[in-house]
Amino acid sequence: MSDLQAYTVGWICAIPTELAAARTFLDKQHPTPEAIARNDNNSYTLGTMGKHNVVIAILPKREYGIAAAATVARDLVHTFPNIRIGLMVGVGGGAPSKQHDVRLGDVVIGSRAAGSSGVIQYDYGKTMQNQAFVETGSLNQPPPALLNAVAGLETEYMMQGPDLNSKVGKALSPWKRLQKTHSRPAASTDQLYKSDFTHPLNSSAACSQACDVNTANTVSRDERGEDEDSPAVHYGLIASANQVMKNAEIRDKLSAERGVLCFEMEAAGLMNHFPCLVIRGICDYSDSHKNKQWQGFAAMVAAAYAKDLLLQIAPTSVEAEKPIGEVLGSIQRRLSDLKDRLMDLKLDKAEDLSVARSPHFVVPFPSDPDFVERCDIRTWIEERYAGPESRFALVGMGGFGKSQMAIQFAHQLRATSPETGIFWVNASTKATFEESYRSIADILALPRRHDPDVNVLALVRNWLQREDVSPWLMIIDNADDVNMLFSKDGIETYLSYLPKRTKSKVLITSRSRDAAERLTGNVKMVYTVPTMEKEQALQLLQRKLGRDVNEATALRLISTLECIPLAVNQAVAYIYKRSPRVTVESYLEEFHNSERRKGTLLRSDRGDIQRYEGVSNSVVVTWQVTFEQIKREQPRAADLLSLMSYFQAQNIPEYMLHNYSSGNMGSEKSDDEHSNISSEDFEDDLDVLRGYSLVTMTATAGLLEMHSLVQFCTKVWISEFGSPDEWKTLFLQLASQHFPSGAFETWQQCQTLMPHVQLVLNKKPLDECNQLQWSDLLTKVSCYLVILGNYSRAEVLVQDAVRIRTQRLGEEHPDTLTSMANLASTFWNQGRWKEAEKLEVQVMEARKRVLGEEHPSTLTSIGNLSSTYRNQGRWKEAEELEVRVIETMNRVLGAEHPSTRTSMASLASTYRSQGRCKEAEKLEVRVMEAMKRVLGEEHPDTLTSMDNLASTYRSQGRWKEAEELFVRVVETSLRVLGEEHPDTLTSMANLASTYRSQGRWNEAEELEVRVMEARKRVLGEEHPDTLTSMANLASTFWSQGRWNEAEKLEVRVIETRKRVLGAEHPSTLTSMANLASTYRNQGRWKEAEELEVRVMETRKKVLGEEHPSTLTSMNNLASTYREQGRWREAEKLFVRVMGTMKRVLGEEHPLTLNSIANLAATYKSQGRWKEAEELEVWRMETRKRVLGKKHPDTLKSIHNLAST
Repeated sequence: MSDLQAYTVGWICAIPTELAAARTFLDKQHPTPEAIARNDNNSYTLGTMGKHNVVIAILPKREYGIAAAATVARDLVHTFPNIRIGLMVGVGGGAPSKQHDVRLGDVVIGSRAAGSSGVIQYDYGKTMQNQAFVETGSLNQPPPALLNAVAGLETEYMMQGPDLNSKVGKALSPWKRLQKTHSRPAASTDQLYKSDFTHPLNSSAACSQACDVNTANTVSRDERGEDEDSPAVHYGLIASANQVMKNAEIRDKLSAERGVLCFEMEAAGLMNHFPCLVIRGICDYSDSHKNKQWQGFAAMVAAAYAKDLLLQIAPTSVEAEKPIGEVLGSIQRRLSDLKDRLMDLKLDKAEDLSVARSPHFVVPFPSDPDFVERCDIRTWIEERYAGPESRFALVGMGGFGKSQMAIQFAHQLRATSPETGIFWVNASTKATFEESYRSIADILALPRRHDPDVNVLALVRNWLQREDVSPWLMIIDNADDVNMLFSKDGIETYLSYLPKRTKSKVLITSRSRDAAERLTGNVKMVYTVPTMEKEQALQLLQRKLGRDVNEATALRLISTLECIPLAVNQAVAYIYKRSPRVTVESYLEEFHNSERRKGTLLRSDRGDIQRYEGVSNSVVVTWQVTFEQIKREQPRAADLLSLMSYFQAQNIPEYMLHNYSSGNMGSEKSDDEHSNISSEDFEDDLDVLRGYSLVTMTATAGLLEMHSLVQFCTKVWISEFGSPDEWKTLFLQLASQHFPSGAFETWQQCQTLMPHVQLVLNKKPLDECNQLQWSDLLTKVSCYLVILGNYSRAEVLVQDAVRIRTQRLGEEHPDTLTSMANLASTFWNQGRWKEAEKLEVQVMEARKRVLGEEHPSTLTSIGNLSSTYRNQGRWKEAEELEVRVIETMNRVLGAEHPSTRTSMASLASTYRSQGRCKEAEKLEVRVMEAMKRVLGEEHPDTLTSMDNLASTYRSQGRWKEAEELFVRVVETSLRVLGEEHPDTLTSMANLASTYRSQGRWNEAEELEVRVMEARKRVLGEEHPDTLTSMANLASTFWSQGRWNEAEKLEVRVIETRKRVLGAEHPSTLTSMANLASTYRNQGRWKEAEELEVRVMETRKKVLGEEHPSTLTSMNNLASTYREQGRWREAEKLFVRVMGTMKRVLGEEHPLTLNSIANLAATYKSQGRWKEAEELEVWRMETRKRVLGKKHPDTLKSIHNLAST
């Protein structure tokens, strides 16, 4: 049973023998509690007796007596606050007499006159007026439910007999081992020696061996008859002390004088902690002849009686009783009130109190001449001071200015209200709290303040609560320690010593919001003090250093110090002390020079008369006090703070913070396997950090933030008193676990995490396990950077990952191959086809060996290689690989598996690149229909397949069909994916291209601008896709003859692509070719020719002489020659291009046909009509056959032939 509130009966044992006996009488034992009160060191056994849930606690091993019992009882009531009746059950020493035939194995129930518990505390061995026994107190009376049950059980035993022997036998029957130690010993072992006969000194032998058992030494007693109870139950007085009763003569005297039946050592410890019934089984006769042989049985009969007693009590009767903690609190308050009233009476009669009644100003700090007013805080204080509430508090981090605001308000109040007394209390520790009260008592000259028996805290409080005392303001400074404030000084909590009186106020300053809220009792009476405004911090700096300080530099400094008053004061003191050698500018340089130097500057301490003597004004030391306090109060919260310090200060994601237990450090388990920080614990720990103003929530749900200086000082604290390497390891583990794949759906998460993981990307860990975590993170981040278009940075990161994984895992480990594939991807995206191809082949072959030829990862590698071939214009090789992949995927994954469909789409793209549009269309229709059937019409993959088919329609000049399909894709994408999804923007760009192909320039331009702006916003101005949008818009300008606008945009694209992608990247070269075309159309032949030659030569070097893009460059240069009338040079280059294209691309490829048209135009320009006509006829017939009679390109060929 996990509900601690369900337990209403508390049962305390002193020794394991007693606990074992108690457990035998449980009807059912419950699991031990999972969580108990803080600082509770008790061991608990939980279970059921009858209809009651019972908690059994035992004293610590070898700790007996009053103090140990008091501690166990106090902690039990804290952990189980619903305990309503208490039992102290165990063994004791009997006190037989003529009136009471107490024998071994009998039971004594603590009972005497009405209003008493039947247990007295005494000082044994203390001589006072020739008495060896001094009664010093008595146990609180048990609850009525227990007393009624005792009376009822006594009646039942009177009528039917207790029958304890059979109950003990039944309880022991399942416990074979206990039967030897807890069963009833032989009657012959029960020997009562005469009082004047003692056990031989220094003898450890048993009485049966060391003592002479004869009639001269023993007391003769008749055996109990059948009509007598054996064991018998006695009701009478139990005496409790801190040591064992071993003197038979004193035993007899006390028995005769006071009627004591039993002596024991624990019950008196429960006097003020646990009003209960004391039940003792007699195991010896409180003399020197100690007999452990009867301990087990004595414990059993006591437990048997206790269970019979509980069976007498209905659960409703227990529920009707008040919880023990509540009862004790009420008694304590009544005692305190009586003491206060007595003190007031004594004060009134003591002496002249005119001094005490006068207003006094007890503030240990002067007013600060450089103080900068913070109007919003001052207004809040003034409004609360004038309002009805008696207590209000300023809360914030150390160094934020709480105490300074309180000091200033105190001095202002003194000036405006001299009739008001003002008292300052330093609540940092119990000692400073008490010392502050003593000082107040001295200044007020309160009578009896020096009396050692007088509680000075109560004396001051009671005086200030008097109506004849001047109104006052008490400032409780540094009220941070909740445990101290709500702990007791032996009588009351320190909180209870805060005075209460109408028209008087208590202003509290605290770093802990929890403390402030509990002290004020009203969350509305708590003001969270923030850092200063920039203008305020600048004013503070200028007041300290003078107004000739450069304002821009000063603003930089206060921004660096985050406008934290203590940090600004500390920096100013350092600069002032070392001026003119140190200036604001040089301080800033030093501060940013290194982490170590920053730590030194933040630790510097110049002293401050506005702070307590001996208390540092260093930011580092000030905040370390808070860190240490959190560590004491809630160590888990300190662990959470430690972990958070290794993130960036802003936008810390909550979902990464749930595994901060020190037990997780160095473990490679997943989140689900760790899961040792529950959501409730996390919220509790976060509340602690928020309560100390160390962490705040951002406007975005799930994101937290800290001050960067707080974060830095936390790291300093960890480096000095903790284990920084362990926290770095844990952060790296979490970063590796949580950084996503980089798919668009995870972009937001990637963007949030990037600033945090940047801290570790460039720092290779030394530990081998950490290096593998690091390589995993590098691989994931590189994927995201590729999507962002940051190919060069991605390359650097993933190269490190490949290196680490190759060294640690081997070259053919699946993880190593993943990183190598990612590296190939960075090469591919940079247009470095040869390098990409080499690595892709290596990965593909290794995956074939390690995973098998038909493994999905192997097939992905083959697909990547085919894509590289396609980009090199090696379409036959690409096609061959893609066909192989599709056949294998059909067999292994199934024809309708998404990966199979993706491979078919890649093959269709290869067909389209070769001008085989019919085959491409046929395949794309199949893919699209399968996607619709399997994934649904609105799935993103289905929309991509529709987009591909529309592109093929466009390539065939089927503008209407292309437009219709593009429009459908765009509309669906807008609804399903949103306007800013990359796939939506790609479809919109394709639709714009379709408009441009139809000469619908305005529609094309409007859509291209919209796409370009969205990509700038979503991807960034320098992302490759954004640059493609800009290039497309330039093409639309070009098509309209808006050369200047086209040129301006093309130049911008070229410059950015050179910087981002490199001067030799294929996309950069395409932009340069477009600009050359713009020059050509403006008649700027020289500029066009110069640029085209550069593009052509670079493409030869990078892509190869026979790459389609290289041949296109040669074609463009030849066109420039022709435009200048340089026919022979143009013809020579056109013939060369045409021949190569026929061989490489095929006679029917669109690019080949374009080269034929260019050569025909050159012949025509020279008047060589026959040769031109032959070429144009051949081109027209080929286009009719390949594209159809009505294709725009076919019609254009017919027109060209007619003009020839």
